[in-house]
Amino acid sequence: MTDASNSRPVPAPRPACHDAEADTPPPPHLPAPHLPAPHLPANVLQEMSPFAMTGMLDALSDFVCVCIDGKIRHVNTPGLAMLGADGPDALLGRTFQSLICDDFAATIEDIIAVMADETDAIPMRIKGVTGKLMSLRLKVVGLPDLGQTAHVVMGENVTRQVELTDAIHQSEARFRKLVDSALDLICVMNDGRISYINDAGMKMLKAAYADEVVGQRLETFLHADYKDIFASDIRELVAEDMLIPVRFVDISQNLIDAEIGITILDGGQGRNFMIEARDITAHNRAVTALRQSIENLERRVQERTRALQDEVTERRRAEEMLRHVATHDGLTDLPNRSLMMDRLDKAIARAKRNHSKCAVMFLDLDGFKPINDTLGHDKGDLVLRETATRLSHCIREVDTAARFGGDEFILVLSDLANAEDSVTVANKILSALSVPVDLSGHTAQVGASIGIALYPDHGHNAEAILKHADIAMYDVKVNGKNSYAFAPGSEEMALEAST
Repeated sequence: MTDASNSRPVPAPRPACHDAEADTPPPPHLPAPHLPAPHLPANVLQEMSPFAMTGMLDALSDFVCVCIDGKIRHVNTPGLAMLGADGPDALLGRTFQSLICDDFAATIEDIIAVMADETDAIPMRIKGVTGKLMSLRLKVVGLPDLGQTAHVVMGENVTRQVELTDAIHQSEARFRKLVDSALDLICVMNDGRISYINDAGMKMLKAAYADEVVGQRLETFLHADYKDIFASDIRELVAEDMLIPVRFVDISQNLIDAEIGITILDGGQGRNFMIEARDITAHNRAVTALRQSIENLERRVQERTRALQDEVTERRRAEEMLRHVATHDGLTDLPNRSLMMDRLDKAIARAKRNHSKCAVMFLDLDGFKPINDTLGHDKGDLVLRETATRLSHCIREVDTAARFGGDEFILVLSDLANAEDSVTVANKILSALSVPVDLSGHTAQVGASIGIALYPDHGHNAEAILKHADIAMYDVKVNGKNSYAFAPGSEEMALEAST
């Protein structure tokens, strides 16, 4: 006898049952003759608790069935759902081979035994109870403890993946058909080499067979002057978003002018890309011939009309000179009254639009008449020209210094923030004019009486502002000369008083 403390009790034999429930053993149905060894129980799955085994298989999300002698003895609940079966009775006892599509089943007699010899899962088409087809990756594992013909079949439903793959293949086939029927060269580059070229591309390059082009580098078919195009990062060419002119050399060494477009295929890395090229050789030849004809015609026209062109050029120069003379002072080359009024109107419009100020400075030279009377008009003209130069240096490029007439000048100051800006310019002018003028052996000293009027303080048009600036200038003349003053009746008077 065996000591009870050191050994496990042997379970008592189960009594035979003859009721209806006992006649239906739990899944799977495992016949006793296939047991390989006498020391195992008569029914292994029953000894492991049928409910525990069934629950374990049902917990899996994949298809699982147990087959003995090629017939289905048990299918888990997910498997029943995949096959569209209402219950196990729809499948128990059927051969597993009957679930396999005819194109697979007809080729192999005992397909389970064949799949059991494979180490990797096998993709296969399965028919459900309703005839619906699905794709499964099947793996068959033998159950030697239950007999030589006992196997468990496990399957992963890959129907969706197969459908997507088929759709991709169909899309690729349609795309390839479109590409092959295209009139332009289309090729795909992988790591610098041609991996595909369409029929139009082979025709352009005079290739009889695809292997004359596929596997080659694109530079093989480029003229020497264009080989460096693809030496740099291809993404720089794509970023330019334009057609690139190139010159191909076909297999017969003929030159082909083309325009190419590049499309990156690998998400921006630039190693795999597609090139579309259009043959423009005939177009370029036609353009070249047309250009040569035009150039020849132009050359003949130029030879016959050179004198006329010279006359036209001279006339244009004369017109430009007349326009300049009409708008500028002949002595100082400053804008004259007409041009000054135009610029003042524009300065007022800009100030109105920007809610800023503009100023008019009416300037009359002090001490000029004695110089003109004693030294002559030539010396007086020198003083006026020097005064014009100094005034131009005191203002910005956007401002205008103009000769109003005689020894009177007008300055238009644009885009002023406040009245103090015009005071700054007035002080610069007085300082600049205080330097004596060298008249080749004589020196002349002049000053300036400056009247200042502002938009919109003293008027809303050019005439009104000029009039107020003129009045302010005469006030300076009366009150001592060589100074500046704002037009009366404005806030700037307070500013003048404070200075």
